[in-house]
Amino acid sequence: MEKVAIALWATVAYIVVVLVIGAWASRKVKDLVDYVVAGRRLGFWLAFGTILATWFGTGVAVGGASMAYSFGLRGVIMDPIGAGLCILLFGLFFAHILRKLKYVTISDFFRVKYGRAMEALSMIIQVIAYMGWMASLLVTFGGIFEVYTGIPWEQGLLIGTLVTIAYTTLGGMWAVTLTDFVQMVIFLTGIVLAVPFVINAAGGWEVIASKISPDMYSILPGPKFEYLGYIGLFGMMYYISSWLVQGLGSLSCQDLVQRGLSAKDAKTSRYASIAAAVGYWTIGLIPALIGVWATIILPNLENPDHVLPMIALKYLPLPIFTIFTVGLLAALMSSADSSMLIPPSMIAWNLLPMIKPDLSEKTKLLISRILVPIIAFASLGIALWAKTIYFLMNLSWELILMVQGIPFILGIYWKKANRSAAIASVIVNFAVWIPLIFYVLPHCLIVEEGVLDWAIWDAIYIAALPALVCGTIAFIVTALVTQKRDPPRPLVDIEGKPVK
Repeated sequence: MEKVAIALWATVAYIVVVLVIGAWASRKVKDLVDYVVAGRRLGFWLAFGTILATWFGTGVAVGGASMAYSFGLRGVIMDPIGAGLCILLFGLFFAHILRKLKYVTISDFFRVKYGRAMEALSMIIQVIAYMGWMASLLVTFGGIFEVYTGIPWEQGLLIGTLVTIAYTTLGGMWAVTLTDFVQMVIFLTGIVLAVPFVINAAGGWEVIASKISPDMYSILPGPKFEYLGYIGLFGMMYYISSWLVQGLGSLSCQDLVQRGLSAKDAKTSRYASIAAAVGYWTIGLIPALIGVWATIILPNLENPDHVLPMIALKYLPLPIFTIFTVGLLAALMSSADSSMLIPPSMIAWNLLPMIKPDLSEKTKLLISRILVPIIAFASLGIALWAKTIYFLMNLSWELILMVQGIPFILGIYWKKANRSAAIASVIVNFAVWIPLIFYVLPHCLIVEEGVLDWAIWDAIYIAALPALVCGTIAFIVTALVTQKRDPPRPLVDIEGKPVK
């Protein structure tokens, strides 16, 4: 308890620092562009730090360790492996283009390229998805406090929510960026220092090598295309979808696009994203490896979501435990603040002008700040209802992939992409995906008799692959047959100037 008390006091001190940064950052926010994309002034290190810190949250730390504990490294193909691929693809092929376009949100792209209907659809699905992601992060707050202090899960969840609301509301993207960099450094230090103690707790390298099957380190499907308990066709579909949901689905996510747009120029946006991808793969696999080794240290753990905080509590010395605990909560806040900022800013920037075009920048900024706690508490309700961290997080990206993944990629690189094709792909994606989920569901694995939670998540992923194939075909065919009736719009920046 003394160990926990010291770590919690260090966490309180860190929270005070974060709130001070938020208050200071609020003085730099003059309009909604400052609030959403930090005035487009981030240099390489701040852009790199905020991308890495936002994506490397407790979803991949706590959730990734949990999945690796249960399934080995195959369990983290969605994140961080697929997510790292997404950041790399974004840096190589999209970051510099989007920065030249000078948009504020990804929905701006859909308005310019496909019209108001796709802008509204993009905005709505982003708001829903980020509320889901926020809920998954808030779930982790409750779990960490519960393991360390015995505070009821719901109370810990509420404490984390209130702190994140405070500094996000004050400073917007400036506060998020500055705190992200600090949070990344603290958690990176804590997780790296923890590794030798975890290895020692497992009995050393020789014990790990003798007791852990090499199959636990494989990211390839098992014999007969086995993946997460499924064999054959379902295993293959689940495996491929696990790469696609994050690898392609997150390319057009506002949190990644927002950071690309916040860089000071196109070159900075590209190289910061590529560097963040390499960093994410390197750092993101550490919690997963700890989860694998924990099968020796904590066998037959009832709740795998607790594996990372329990390892830290039981086996890390006080100084390392303190840094690790502060870093774990810091990593959580680094993702929660981004997910908390995005829905209000998109509503203020994309939705309100449709309803009242003459709103002043000052009014839009005020509304965005007011919406932060409203959206946060709505996500809190979702968190109380759905407690599955890892799958709740990845479902958010799958929704975005189904709506805007195909129109975004083809809209950037195919000149014949038009409004009719974008709408057709969305309709076909959902028309195939939803019925397939219900068709696949009875054939999915059920963790406990009468409990369908995991079966539902599995069905959602397995059904995604054929839906995306059909949606892509629908996009291409529709675009080709509607070129004269619906001429493609050129790719222009926020000021209406063409951009190659």
